Amino acid sequence: MKRTDLMIISCLRQDARMKLTDMSKITKIPVSTIFDRIRLLEGIGIVKNTALVRFDLLGYWTKAIITFSAGKQERQKLHDLLEKSENVNNLCRINNGWDFLIEAVFHNVKEVEDFVESIEEKVKLKDKKVFYVIEELGREEFLNSPEKERIIRRVIA
Repeated sequence: MKRTDLMIISCLRQDARMKLTDMSKITKIPVSTIFDRIRLLEGIGIVKNTALVRFDLLGYWTKAIITFSAGKQERQKLHDLLEKSENVNNLCRINNGWDFLIEAVFHNVKEVEDFVESIEEKVKLKDKKVFYVIEELGREEFLNSPEKERIIRRVIA
């Protein structure tokens, strides 16, 4: 990965709608090069256009991080249920005695409890833990600014 690509990625992570001319001023990379590099990064799948959504403004006031552990026979069933759930925003396979970690959004705490209960009715769980997110202190911070030179140097090293 080239240093210029990482500088462009950092600008996009800071503000995906940043004008190429502004990006050029920050990075000292010509606009035509930025345009070409963004198209290349999109083409190879490193960069994709996505939106960060404020779920609370849509009425989803409750965010929970939930870990699940199930027996071998139940894992695929649990995976399929979690993958199909409308509330699951992020689904991760994890280790250290756990199988899955999800970030999910709900209108209220009762919906979280109903969600977990419905999973327990369908899958025999070994364990589960529910963590309610009280306040998000940072999100999508990694490589989100060209000023984070130390990270950029590490990635290209």
